[in-house]
Amino acid sequence: MTKNSIKNAIIVIAVLCAGIIVAYLAVLNAPKEEEAAKISAAARILNRNYEEDYPSTPREVVKAYADISQCYYDPEVTEQEIAGLAKKMRQLLDPELQANQSYEDYLDSLRAEILQYRQAEKIITSYSVSSGADVKYVTNENGELATLFLTFNIRENGKINRIKEQFILRKDKDKHWRILGWQLAE
Repeated sequence: MTKNSIKNAIIVIAVLCAGIIVAYLAVLNAPKEEEAAKISAAARILNRNYEEDYPSTPREVVKAYADISQCYYDPEVTEQEIAGLAKKMRQLLDPELQANQSYEDYLDSLRAEILQYRQAEKIITSYSVSSGADVKYVTNENGELATLFLTFNIRENGKINRIKEQFILRKDKDKHWRILGWQLAE
């Protein structure tokens, strides 16, 4: 072997080693899947833009409601996130329902309820929404309405309790479904 071929071989080996080291460091410093998932559900919801990408069906609106509700009671959620989530939640509500309570009153009431959940160590573990086929539609003097169900699974003292709620949504002038009200289902 000549001096040039030895020199070239050393350069190639050095470049390959440097590439391996850079790739190894990139893998070590990449966020773990768990950490990426921990970029909280609250943060994902807060990044949604309902003005440009509003949920398209009554079922999707109720799912958004449930996602926000689940975040409210997450022990890791911050006070700042709660305030932002409350604003997102109000975007899902019909103006008639919003008019019943100011944002500030809603936020105060919400904080009190979250405190009760935390003191009782309650957590919403999961939820289920009626299938699309189970949504009931009707048009009357109140407008175009949809009715469906949401069931929350809430863990408290090691037990799972189910709370089933019936939602009524109304289509607004922009063809968006807004939550007009809800009640405990029998």
